[in-house]
Amino acid sequence: MLYDLDGVIVDSKSTVVETLCEVAGIALGTLPPPEKVRRLAYLPPVQVLAELGVADAAKVFDAHFDTAYAGHARKSRLVAGMTAAMWRVRMSGRRQAIVTMQRRHRLNLLPLGEVRDLIDTIVCFEDATPKPAPDPLWLALDRLQIAPDQACFIGDTASDIRAGRAAGVTAYGAAWGYQDAAALVAASADGLLTEPADVVGLVLGERSVTVGYDSSATGMTVRSGSSP
Repeated sequence: MLYDLDGVIVDSKSTVVETLCEVAGIALGTLPPPEKVRRLAYLPPVQVLAELGVADAAKVFDAHFDTAYAGHARKSRLVAGMTAAMWRVRMSGRRQAIVTMQRRHRLNLLPLGEVRDLIDTIVCFEDATPKPAPDPLWLALDRLQIAPDQACFIGDTASDIRAGRAAGVTAYGAAWGYQDAAALVAASADGLLTEPADVVGLVLGERSVTVGYDSSATGMTVRSGSSP
């Protein structure tokens, strides 16, 4: 089982939004609207800064992001129920890995706690061509000695889903993360998980998982199918 980190295991969106607001504010001389930053937060940070009008966004990112992030990272929390789900997966005998766009030196700033004891490897931004390329997933699978057709990847952005499909793994969308169900379905997710307990159901076959949705003027109707 492969997982993205931010949004799937760690609820870090507020941390990222506040960090990006601070960095953009340094460059622009005024803070951008937080809601605009929140809507963009699923994108790579340099791209968000560019979208906010920051000139030389990569240079600004390198100069200020780490310092600002360290000041806000304490606000991050583990997604409720995710540690328990990962314990169940571990107890079932499955191996687990994190595949993240996060830089390795920032991991110690996040409240990973016992999650570190539940995973076999972490593939970070520096380790391979980042998602949506399939390379980091292939690296994780190589370390776990698992074939792509025997693995699932749980991500919370369209980029995650594209990476999973390119890698040949079953790619499920975590609808509690950075992007909503509509974006994950549009990216051709193989299924949607609506809460961390669905991770256990997916692995152990104890419940059905969402495979799509029908939207209408009155709202969203979910239809479900059995997990593989």
